[in-house]
Amino acid sequence: MPETRSVSKFRRKSTFYLLGLSSGILMSIFVVLDDIISLKHLLDPYILGAFQAVVGFVITVVIILLLHLPVKRKSENERGYNLGYFIDKNFSRFRFPKGKIGLYTLLAGLFSSGTTIIYFILLNRKGSSVIMSFGQFVLIYLLIGEFITDKEKPVMVEIQSIAMIAVGVIIASLTGGSNGVDITGILLVIGPFAIFASFYIYFQKKALTTKDNNGKVFDSINLRLWTLLIMTFAQSIAVIPSLINGGYVDFVDNWEAAMLPTVFSVVITFASIVLYSRALTMGKMSIVRALRSISVVFTFPVVLIAGIWVPELLESGFSDPSSITLKISGSILILIGVIALALSETRIILLAKVKQGVEIVPDELIKMKGVENYSHITGIYDLLINIKIRNIGKTLSLLEKSIDKIEWIQTVTTHPIIKEFI
Repeated sequence: MPETRSVSKFRRKSTFYLLGLSSGILMSIFVVLDDIISLKHLLDPYILGAFQAVVGFVITVVIILLLHLPVKRKSENERGYNLGYFIDKNFSRFRFPKGKIGLYTLLAGLFSSGTTIIYFILLNRKGSSVIMSFGQFVLIYLLIGEFITDKEKPVMVEIQSIAMIAVGVIIASLTGGSNGVDITGILLVIGPFAIFASFYIYFQKKALTTKDNNGKVFDSINLRLWTLLIMTFAQSIAVIPSLINGGYVDFVDNWEAAMLPTVFSVVITFASIVLYSRALTMGKMSIVRALRSISVVFTFPVVLIAGIWVPELLESGFSDPSSITLKISGSILILIGVIALALSETRIILLAKVKQGVEIVPDELIKMKGVENYSHITGIYDLLINIKIRNIGKTLSLLEKSIDKIEWIQTVTTHPIIKEFI
């Protein structure tokens, strides 16, 4: 008997938003946990980074072993699944990345290593509330990268979003009173941190969307495992000077107290990154990053709640009313820019008629920016073309500059998708 599957009640776009937003909320929680560990237990950022990488890799292996557990089938005709399938439908077992996927995974791991090392340095300098705000510069770099690769000028809503996010980040990072601005920290974030993070996201998406020789794509669970292995090696090398210069004694004295919050942090990190990776397979890098930016706003209540038990958290940026006002104002601007950007992406179906007696050249369609796939259909029209594009205004540009110039296409009708289910 053929396998049957019920139609999902969830809209594709709703699922995409849920994955991105959930990843952002979890991100705000594990960053605050890291801040607590940095303040209370492991003060050296290199030691903390290496400790979390090692613990995280061990726990990730354990989690993936658990995800191999089979799920009982309802009938003999039903396909067999494991627990990991419900997290990522492309997951079936441990997989070693090969070929182009292996190269993209290696590059993602290397850039992630650089991002993580700088992340712990910044966390040690300024705390979670500031680093979360400045981390949104990554979104601006991703947008600029997409403008360049798509060879398209940004539309007004994208320019406005970039401006609001940039101004919001600067305002949220300012500190009232006499503390001033950490110029070195700012340069670290908008320079190497944001650049490394942008390349990490790019190669992460490439690893997840490139098909192997069997036509299968890599899954987010295995991608997390192998990138974390590379990060663990990098963090272990970076920590050597700190251990030699007296850090080993402090580590021995404090690692047991740091273990429990570290375990919570790496488990939440695993869930956040897997959800984020899944969202990357469904949408543009900039849109996914925009959804994850909810972490900027969500970090503040998490810090305030955690500050009841760890008052030191409130000393960075929450020491006076003016600092709190600046952070709230900047976060609102960031959120408005992010929402405007996230809602601008659209999916469209084009129905095309083909000229009789003219040869169809599929590569002319597939190579076009925004075209996901196409199908031959029967009826009045000959082709169904699926398009995902940054905003509705780009559709006219795509039609005028690309599809209308294809000689073997006679006419095209455009149908924006209102609701989409998976």
